[in-house]
This record gives sequence, structure tokens and C-alpha cells, in this order.
Amino acid sequence: MAFDLNNPLISVVMPVFNRRQLVMRAINSVEAQTIDDWELLIVDDGSWDAVEQDILPLVAERPNYRYMKHAQRRLSATRNIGIHAALGHFVTFLDSDDEYRPDHLELRLAFMKKNPDIDIIHGGVQIIGPPETHYVQDAFHPDKKIHISRCCVGATFFGKKEAFIKSGGFKELAYSAESELLPRLEALYNVKKIDFPTYCYHTGLRDSICAQRGQATKK
Repeated sequence: MAFDLNNPLISVVMPVFNRRQLVMRAINSVEAQTIDDWELLIVDDGSWDAVEQDILPLVAERPNYRYMKHAQRRLSATRNIGIHAALGHFVTFLDSDDEYRPDHLELRLAFMKKNPDIDIIHGGVQIIGPPETHYVQDAFHPDKKIHISRCCVGATFFGKKEAFIKSGGFKELAYSAESELLPRLEALYNVKKIDFPTYCYHTGLRDSICAQRGQATKK
């Protein structure tokens, strides 16, 4: 079946803010997926490190890549802009410092097709980095840390575009907007946490929100 550029099955929304040295790892992991009915929507949140010099040639070569850039609006707004611009029936995310295993999209799509009553799935994280960096600030108890495996990782959300739209999307919060979104989704839709670890979550990056917030908390 030919890929329909105007009607891809999956839209991968990848917010980018600088990180030129890492972004190609993330992009290459999408390119390596075992299915090809997807579009990659790269939403640049005002980068100043010339990351577009690496991205724009790829967009010119690959018709299922799109690139958007706006002034800095932070992560939640950037994800929401991607959701609204997405052409796919399903929407999912990839942070620019992370990557997918090759079967990431295939396994999630197969799960959704097998369980058509489910609207959103999340979870399935492989944590990569020193063990001491596997703990982040607890969104509900800011004076404590929590292991990433117990967190809601926003980039692992995979679901029907209309569910993200109608729920109102990510709120502009200083930290862990996904923790606020998840109960709103659960109140409106059928949401399930899955456990196949195909989202590679890299820890230890100094400019990550989790690292910055974690400096002021205790384990």
C-alpha cells in the first residue's frame, strides 16, 4: 500500500530546542522504524544553535518530514502546536534527547489495533544513563525524588489525535505537564499503561528539566 502523505497513520511530534549534537540520534531512530506509515513533525521552539541546518536538508529529501519553527513557547505549547498540525490518526511524541527502538511504533500500533476500545496508551520506557540519574523530582511531592519507572513520561503518549485535542492538550506548567494531563485523559477516555520498553529515555543531560529540578530535591 502506498504511503498517503496527506493521511499518514501516525504523526510523530518532536519538539526541538537546540541540542544540535543530539537531534540526529532521535531523527535516525524514527527513520529506522519497522513500519513506514508515519510522518515526522519537527517543531522548533526557537533554537539558536543552527539545528535547522541539519534538519532542513532532510525535510527537503523526505516528503513525510515537516519542520515548523516559532518563538520560544516552551515544551507544552510546542507539543500542542504539533498535535494540531498533525495529519495522522494517531499522535505520539519523541523528545530530542531520546530515541525509539526500531519496533517502537509497530508495537504500539499493533496494540491499538488489537484493542480498538482504547484511546491512549503510555509507558514502556528503557532508561539509559547512570543509576543515580534515574530519579527525578516527584510532581506530586516536590521535596522528594521518584524513580522514572514510576512516572508518567509524556513523550510515551500514543493515541488518537481527537483525544489529545478534545482533552485540551498539555497545560503550560513549569514541570511535568503530563502528570496533569493524564488524569484529564483518564476522565474522558480509555487510557492504559503498557510495559514494552521501546522508548529509550536518556538521563543525565544537564539542561534537561528533570535534571534542573532534581538538584533541589532529595532522594
